[in-house]
Amino acid sequence: MDHIDDRLNAFCVSSGVPPILLLMVWPCVVHFMYALVWVSPGVFFPWSKPMARVWHFRNMAYSKQLWFYGLLPWYLGLLDTARLAEPYYWRIFGQVLAQPQLVLVTGLAMLAVGCFLEVASFNAIGEAAILYGCKFGVEIEWVDNKFPYTWTNHPQHIGVALVYGSLLLFGWSVFADMLIVVAWWFCLYFFQTLVEGYLAQDEHEALKAKASKSQ
Repeated sequence: MDHIDDRLNAFCVSSGVPPILLLMVWPCVVHFMYALVWVSPGVFFPWSKPMARVWHFRNMAYSKQLWFYGLLPWYLGLLDTARLAEPYYWRIFGQVLAQPQLVLVTGLAMLAVGCFLEVASFNAIGEAAILYGCKFGVEIEWVDNKFPYTWTNHPQHIGVALVYGSLLLFGWSVFADMLIVVAWWFCLYFFQTLVEGYLAQDEHEALKAKASKSQ
């Protein structure tokens, strides 16, 4: 799949777009849409039914992962030319397995805990709540008595931070360059946490009041 590297490299050269920007541009667009949904949810598929809007939002949210991990093997090939000798989609695993054992084990532990928190968050409040269903007119139940929300208000974001933080360890041999990637992800989720923290208070209070009445 050398043609993928060639085409992406040619695009960056001809357009002047830095490789890191190409890697992160779609995640940035998606996180901008996250903020826009909080401010003006009516602009996002207003003609669709509430749950359909959630699924449209889900597709957009998950597409950033496809973009990032689809381009990450190319980016790793730029950081470490030794990766270019490996099959395109094996480069991520090749990069991980090339790290010192202690670094690798620590990274895997961070990844495991992060994935656990994300799955636990989905299990506690449901996918519709995670995907801003309250903004799309979906009935959402307020949950604060189920793990991991008994531990923190933002378990999913902490989980995501651990997952992306593990990239630092999986990319230990190219630490400085991987630090930029991880810092970019951290900035996106920090911005999202601020937006939700300051702009979601009305929804949170309404859900809390509704939950109190039903008890």
